[in-house]
Amino acid sequence: MIVRVYSKPTCGQCTATIRKLDLLGVEHVVEDATDPQTLAALKELGYLSAPVVCVGVSNDDMWSGYRPDRIEEIAKRIHAGR
Repeated sequence: MIVRVYSKPTCGQCTATIRKLDLLGVEHVVEDATDPQTLAALKELGYLSAPVVCVGVSNDDMWSGYRPDRIEEIAKRIHAGR
């Protein structure tokens, strides 16, 4: 399962999200949400705040902001599949 975090520099919620993923052993990729093309794509999807977390190849599960409940849910799904 691919977990992608679109993050901005000096974003407290972004840092908290990445730390929680690390703590729970969820492999993830961090992308720069300030890149103009990335930012435009995220806005087109309706996301106006960071981080934006995308789970799965087709981004079946997406949310923005620090959501420890969602991160824990993803960690359980990933670890159950091992």
